[in-house]
Amino acid sequence: MTLDQQESLLLMQQRRGYRGLRFSDVLEDEFVEHRVQRIRRRLLLIISTAVIFQLVYTTLDLLLFDPAISLVLLPVRVFGIGIALLVFLYCRRAQSPARRTLWAYVTAYGLNGACVALIIHLCWSQGVAMPYDGLFLVLLFGYVLLGVSFRAVSLASWGLCGFFLLLGYVGTGGSVALGYQGMFLLCANVIGSVGAYLQEHGQRGAWLNLRLLDLARQRAEADDARKLRLLAAASHDLRQPLNAMGLYAQHLLEQNQDPSVHRISSRLVIAVEQLSRLLQSLFDYTRLTLPGGVQPKLEVFALRPLLARLSGETRAEADALGIELHMQCPQLWVCSDPLLLERVLRNLLSNALRHAQARHVWLHAHVEQGEVQLEVGDDGQGLSEAQQGQVFEEFRQLDNPGRNAERGLGLGLAIVQQLAQLLDHRLQLHSSLGAGARFVLQLPQAAAGQWQAPAAPVSVLSGRVLLLEDDVAGREALAGLLQRWGCAVWPCANPAEALQCLAQAQPQVLISDYRLAATEDGLRAIERLREEAGRMLPALLITADISADLQERCTRAHVTLLGKPLLPARLRQALAVLLPAATPVTTSPVAAPH
Repeated sequence: MTLDQQESLLLMQQRRGYRGLRFSDVLEDEFVEHRVQRIRRRLLLIISTAVIFQLVYTTLDLLLFDPAISLVLLPVRVFGIGIALLVFLYCRRAQSPARRTLWAYVTAYGLNGACVALIIHLCWSQGVAMPYDGLFLVLLFGYVLLGVSFRAVSLASWGLCGFFLLLGYVGTGGSVALGYQGMFLLCANVIGSVGAYLQEHGQRGAWLNLRLLDLARQRAEADDARKLRLLAAASHDLRQPLNAMGLYAQHLLEQNQDPSVHRISSRLVIAVEQLSRLLQSLFDYTRLTLPGGVQPKLEVFALRPLLARLSGETRAEADALGIELHMQCPQLWVCSDPLLLERVLRNLLSNALRHAQARHVWLHAHVEQGEVQLEVGDDGQGLSEAQQGQVFEEFRQLDNPGRNAERGLGLGLAIVQQLAQLLDHRLQLHSSLGAGARFVLQLPQAAAGQWQAPAAPVSVLSGRVLLLEDDVAGREALAGLLQRWGCAVWPCANPAEALQCLAQAQPQVLISDYRLAATEDGLRAIERLREEAGRMLPALLITADISADLQERCTRAHVTLLGKPLLPARLRQALAVLLPAATPVTTSPVAAPH
C-alpha cells in the first residue's frame, strides 16, 4: 500500500470516527498488531506482578490458615500461577499470531480471577471469613494494568464476577450479604468498563495521529531525499558542459586580440569561474546532506604541516586585502580526516578574509584538557547574538543583501557545520559586535605516529556469492565489481535461475535485489534459497525503498539491509563481515542465462 493510500485510509477513518471502538478491517489488523507489540514490551512486568500477587497470598494462606485449609487452596493457587507462566511463554514468542496472543492473555486474566473467586468460596465453605477484596484487586488489575481492548477486559471482568455470584448462590441459596457484595462488584465493573472505554477511545485516536505523523515524516524524508538526489545529479551532470564552456571562453580570450571581443571574453571567463565555484559549493553541500554521501576517513597526522601549508597558500590573498595573517601551532598530532578538516579550515579562513572586515586573522592551535583547540579568529566587525544564530544557515549572507554572485552562495559556514558534525568535532563560535569572531574546533589529540582509524577491510575478498538481480545493467555492474574484489559470482536474473545454480555454486553469501520482476520479492527469494540449501546462509538485501516494515522483516530473517544508491564501501564492509576470512575459491563461477 502506498503512502497516499495509507494516508487516505487513516483520514477517512478519522472522519468517520470510532465510537464503536472498531476500525476498518485493514486498520483494525494494524491496531491489533500495535496493541500486541505494546503488550509484549510490558509482558514480563505484568506477568511478574500477577505471579507475585498469587505467591504473596499463597504465603499468607500457609501462615494464617489451618494446614488442612491451606492444602485445599494450594492447588488452585498453583493452577493460577501455572496458567500465567504458560501464557507468558506463549505470548512472548514473536511468531505467535496477534489475535491468539490477545485471546491467551485475556484468558489468563479470566482464569486467575476465577481462581480467586473459587478460593473465596472454598474458605467460606470451611468457615473462614475470607473477604472478597481480592476479587476487587483482580478487577483493578484488569482494568488498569492489563492493556487489552474494552470488549475483552469487560467480558472477562463481568464474567468472573458472574462466576463469583453464581458460586455464592449455589453455596448459600442467596443472602443479603451476597447481594451487597454483588452490588459492590457491579458498581466496580461499571466504573471500570467506562474507564476502559474512554481509555481505548483515546488510544485509538492517539494511534491514528501517530500513524499520520509517521506517514508525514516518511513523505517529508522521501521528498527531501528525492530533491537532494536530483540536485546532486544535476550538479554532477552540469560539470562537463561547464568545463567545456570555460575552455572555449579561455580559447576565445587567447585567440582573439580585438579589444571589444577581448573585454567580453575576459568577463565571460570570470563569469564561468564564478559559476564553477558556486556550483562546486552547491554540489559539496548536497553531498553532505545526502545520507552516506561523504564518508570520513580518520587517521592520525601532524597538524602543524597542514596549518603551515594553508597559511602559506592563503597569505597572498590576505596580503592583497591588506590583512595580516598569523599562524601559531606547536608540534601536535590529531585524529581526523585531513582532507575534510582542510576543507573546514579553508572555508573558515575564506570567511574571515572576505566578510569579517578585519585587519588581523589568525590560525592558532593549542592543547586544553586533553583536546586540541583549533581556532580561526579575526579582529573584525564581529557578530551580534542574533547574527550568530544565522551564520550557519544555508544561503544566508549577512553582508550581501544584493546577492552578489562574486561573494558566493552563503554555503561556506553551512558546509563547515556539516563537516564538523560528520567528523564529530565540536564547533564553537565566540563573537560580539566590534570585537571580532573566533571559530574554535575541538579535535581529539593523538600520540605521534599513532594510528586510531578503524581497521580497513582486506584488500581482496574471497568467497562465493550468489547474486539475484533482474535488471541486466545492475546485475552486470554489481557482478563485475564483486569479481574485481576477488569473489566468485553466480549472477541470476530470477529466483528460478538462482535455485538451479544453488547446488553448483555452494554460495557463502546471498545478495538479492528487493524489487524483482517475479511475483515474490527478494526477501522471500532468500528464504526459499535458504530452505533449498538447508542452512541459514548469510544474506544481503538491496532496495531503494527502506521502510520500517521491511527493516523489521529483515531483522527477523537475519538479513542485512542495504539502501540504494549502493555505496561500494558499505557493500564491501558488509561482505567483509559476512564472508569467511581468506576463504579459498575452488569452484569457478558459471554465467547464468539472462
